[in-house]
Amino acid sequence: MSNPKLVNGFRRVAVGAALFSVAVAVMILFGWWLGSEAVKSVVPGQNTMKINTAIGLGTCGLALLACQWPRTRGGPASGLLSLFVLALGLASMAQFIWGIDLGIDTLFHDDQQAAERGRIPGRMSELTTLAFALLGVAGLAACAPKRLWLSQACALGVVLVALYAMSTYGYQMASRAAVTPFFPVAIHTAVVLLVLALGWLAARPEEGMMRVLSSDSFGGVLTRRALLPSLLIPSVLAFGAQWLQSNQVLTPQATLTLLAVASGGLVAWLVWSAGALLDRIEGERRLVRGLREDAHTDALTGLGNRRAFQQAIEGMLLRRREGDSDFALLMIDIDHFKRYNDSHGHPAGDEVLRLVGVALRDALRPGDVAARFGGEEFAVLLPGIGGALALKVGERIRRDLERTPWPHEPVTVSIGAAQATYEEEPGHLVARADAALYRAKNEGRNRVVLDA
Repeated sequence: MSNPKLVNGFRRVAVGAALFSVAVAVMILFGWWLGSEAVKSVVPGQNTMKINTAIGLGTCGLALLACQWPRTRGGPASGLLSLFVLALGLASMAQFIWGIDLGIDTLFHDDQQAAERGRIPGRMSELTTLAFALLGVAGLAACAPKRLWLSQACALGVVLVALYAMSTYGYQMASRAAVTPFFPVAIHTAVVLLVLALGWLAARPEEGMMRVLSSDSFGGVLTRRALLPSLLIPSVLAFGAQWLQSNQVLTPQATLTLLAVASGGLVAWLVWSAGALLDRIEGERRLVRGLREDAHTDALTGLGNRRAFQQAIEGMLLRRREGDSDFALLMIDIDHFKRYNDSHGHPAGDEVLRLVGVALRDALRPGDVAARFGGEEFAVLLPGIGGALALKVGERIRRDLERTPWPHEPVTVSIGAAQATYEEEPGHLVARADAALYRAKNEGRNRVVLDA
């Protein structure tokens, strides 16, 4: 079941991702307008974010924001903006595939730096065009509940594209290469693509594959803890390995060995994390189970308490109404218990109560329910038993307690029995058994009386 706090948290993540993307896009457009290389490329001399890319990222951020707005969630605004992103991605992709120029690359600016590097001026990377196509489909599919799986699958595809782009950037930085042969993408483009993909995934946290992430289950907690590190750590390892090799700290063979050991360490960490989490959850379950048992158990006798008895009798009466199954109730009271307490002290009285609890547990079947009803009074529920047989069970309990070697003086009990009737309420059945108990006391105690 989804956790409402987590669901709201994921939706805030989606809104934050949308605002971040729009803010970065606006900043890049201002950077082009001002001619600031530091803004366009973040790292001087590295790949720049193109104007078309900034426009696409900003539009995708607006589409994500519109999807989260209560009145337009899944409405036309998000769909139209996503359609523009899809068209931009497909148009740019077509230029690469068929070698055509649709005039969209230099519509706003002529990027001479790209021409100097052998790239087409103003044209975004092949990876960026693929990411825009996937983001456009993700936005359009998010508007249709039956196509949510497609939206989330496309968003995952963008996550992989962004991580690949970040890994290639790490290769370029670690090897100190001027350009990378792996479809160059500006580092801030890769970061915003990753943020947008995560934002689209978080847009519908209670549905699809995100339902696991937003749940309180063991799987949800483990996925939230391990998923992002398992995606990011390989890129970090690749960057570190390339840096070590480029700076001749390690030989290629030693670098491969290090990667293998580090990958094994990552798997071991994930296994340990899962085991630690499972151990913690199991410990919490044992604690909750213990607290639940404590809440339904009388500490002195070890029998059920008044609350446990109430739940049991209500359940048996419900089954009686639905399946016509007999059951009987015994109300047991220790004779002259106050006098015994006054004569031998409260610790001795507590010992009597404890021994009565032991005797009841020994005398009853596994399905029977014994509870301390209050003070020196006990209640026993006997499923599948009618009044006549309940009278015999009560007599056996009375006889066993009479023969018990009590520490100070003999102790006896009086017992009232009543068979449950159809459509009877719990209070009425208890009252009938109590009336039989008082008859047993009035008739001399140490006896069992069946309600007439």
